[in-house]
Amino acid sequence: MLLGALGALLLGAGAGGAAWYFTRCNMLDSLNRAAASPLNPRERFLFACGYLWHSGDGGSVWARRPVRGLPFGARDGHVAVDRRPGLLYLGLLINSRSSRYCLDCAWTKLQPAIYTSTDSGRTWSFAYKFKRGPADSAGFLALFADPDREGAAWAVVNNADEIAYYATGTSGHFWKQMCTEYYFPGSGSCDVPDNVLQFQFNKPSHGSNVGE
Repeated sequence: MLLGALGALLLGAGAGGAAWYFTRCNMLDSLNRAAASPLNPRERFLFACGYLWHSGDGGSVWARRPVRGLPFGARDGHVAVDRRPGLLYLGLLINSRSSRYCLDCAWTKLQPAIYTSTDSGRTWSFAYKFKRGPADSAGFLALFADPDREGAAWAVVNNADEIAYYATGTSGHFWKQMCTEYYFPGSGSCDVPDNVLQFQFNKPSHGSNVGE
């Protein structure tokens, strides 16, 4: 079920970045990654072009919010909105560390990481790092909150040929690997719960007006 649902996301989704690209950025190109609130589906959040974007009318008008606490140059990522008021998850790719055994690992081996916010995205704190992988083939394929449980979410992380499915019940502070596939989503028997996918992909279509 996830394979078809991810198709639309993968066409335009950036995996999240730690390197700043000095190019023109249009957040409207990333609307397929907007996440709705389980408590109010008309409230949407999106992280794109280095900002958090918020809509209170189902995605017709978007307002830009500055953010604090994220790595320098964070440009695009995957947001999920928890059932607990104010709690957001953000999946980013961040730089890892070089060592004498791997001098260029800081920029060739990037690490998917989760940041969380408890004030609706104004300030963020680091929560968790997943296994690092090649810069050209690592990152988030999906990040979904469970619409029925507080502090619960799912992440689908790509790492070279491996696709790992993780779950958290601790508001993002610990993630357990639940299943692994290889090469592409749907190649094995992995999936996320039906209620999560139904909430994420049965949302009304987005609008396109941007407000500052």
